[in-house]
Amino acid sequence: MTKVFEEIPPNDPLLSIDNLSLGFEGQPPLATITWMIQRGQKVALLGKSGSGKSTLLDTIVRGSAAIRCRTHRVAYLSQQPALLPWLSVLDNILLGFKLRGQTIVHEHLEHARELLIDVELSHLENQKAHQLSGGQRSRVALARALIEDAELVLLDEPFAALDRSIKIQMTKLCRQLLVDKTVILVTHDPRDAEDWFNESMVITPGGLKGPFDLSDFKNDDALIKALDGDL
Repeated sequence: MTKVFEEIPPNDPLLSIDNLSLGFEGQPPLATITWMIQRGQKVALLGKSGSGKSTLLDTIVRGSAAIRCRTHRVAYLSQQPALLPWLSVLDNILLGFKLRGQTIVHEHLEHARELLIDVELSHLENQKAHQLSGGQRSRVALARALIEDAELVLLDEPFAALDRSIKIQMTKLCRQLLVDKTVILVTHDPRDAEDWFNESMVITPGGLKGPFDLSDFKNDDALIKALDGDL
């Protein structure tokens, strides 16, 4: 099945999901999802482990008859950095352009180097990816997603491998560089979205619940109830 792209008026949803059975073939669905995302909306997607958060993002990327995505400019940062180990840091950031057969021009190189400064890895530009630590690989993958300048950005726990201080810096960077983008952030920790997102949705066995204000989850009991579908 293919993703549907089309030109739409600016006030219409950028992403529409209609009665999507979330899960794997031959198994009971994890949840059934109906959801609309407006242009510029930023949503933290919460849920218990195994609830289907990552599966939902993957399905949006792969496409489904139940999903209508009205832009071809989609960037996806998965839980695993998925760098090519034999390429340099700089070449990994520019990988999307190469896979699309685009010629790498001076502007692309300059933008990639600016992002390397932003993620504090400019000194590792020529380092091979296999020589990096887990946190460094995560930051390279983030730079690779940011360079795409996509209209819809899907982030699947991009800060999980980072220590708290670097996580705060990367959150600030995303908040600055994705200010005019539509973003879905999968996370287990609402703190990853504080000061950046206000709205959150929760995947439960009963379906997608919300929207919730992230400030509602400063109380752990409230978060646990929401994850269980009791709010």
